[in-house]
Amino acid sequence: MRIRAILALVALASILAPGATGAAASEGGPAAETIVFVRQGDIWTAKADGTGERRLTHMGACGGPALSHDGRQVAFHCRGDKDIYPDTGFGRVYLMDTAGGETKPLRFEGILAAEHPSFSPDGGSLVFVGLSEVKRDGKGEDVQVRATLSVSVGHIPSGKTRTVLRQRNVLLDTGYVYSKPVFSPDGQRILWQQSGSDVSGGFLITDLRGKALFRFPPKGEDPTPWWGARLALDGQTVLCYSPATSEASVDTIYLVDSKTGKPAEVTAGANPAFVRNGTAIVFERWTNRWSDKAASNLWVLEMRPGASPRRIITDASEPAGAMLKK
Repeated sequence: MRIRAILALVALASILAPGATGAAASEGGPAAETIVFVRQGDIWTAKADGTGERRLTHMGACGGPALSHDGRQVAFHCRGDKDIYPDTGFGRVYLMDTAGGETKPLRFEGILAAEHPSFSPDGGSLVFVGLSEVKRDGKGEDVQVRATLSVSVGHIPSGKTRTVLRQRNVLLDTGYVYSKPVFSPDGQRILWQQSGSDVSGGFLITDLRGKALFRFPPKGEDPTPWWGARLALDGQTVLCYSPATSEASVDTIYLVDSKTGKPAEVTAGANPAFVRNGTAIVFERWTNRWSDKAASNLWVLEMRPGASPRRIITDASEPAGAMLKK
């Protein structure tokens, strides 16, 4: 399917979603116009047009921000805590209001550390990558760290946890297995990134029991990385990106049809996120990617034929928009 046709279908599906009518659907409310992002290890918020930048945290070493559906809360992880197994690369998940205020650490049953939280459509739970059962073998520089990794859903008020996927005895130096899990707009599926290394791995869509429903790329021997999957309101089209693996390549954003398995190129960029009820995406683009002068800026692209990307925020990465809800 041509990219123009896919863009038109995605925009139409978002605009005509249940409960969305008229101008309110195409423009969206305050939540649809809100983004959060990372700048120099802290979490910031702004409007989807790049105005109104505001710093939320002063902790450093933070990343993986996610917005609740109503845009009122942001969840994220920070990896600087000394009591959260710093040699594993994992940290702690935090919650705070986008209006500012107290930063609340979250704890979930059976989870020692966690990263990449994302809200359920009702805002009551988070799906995240969890770390548990940490083991260390060897001494000094020869120590090897193993742990159980999971895709888990944690209930925010109670801290109760439900494991969707689990892999035990993972050698952390060889990759974290699971990354960047998110709910589908209807809350019935989970999309997650399979990160075998920095230059391989695809994404999967599973049900809430962990049964695989769709895998991309479909062939396991395909080494091309496809990351950061998010499902559009049509329940079929997946927004994702393929990161550059050498100086000769560039980060590229795609839309993948989960019925046919066919990808269509959208634009150059990485870490895309839906905003404005799915009628636009915000994403990052890097300059001097392979040098010590590397820098990332945020861009916005309207999901309609003929639209061109527009830079909105400098020195920023990991954008996230409000959770789409069907």
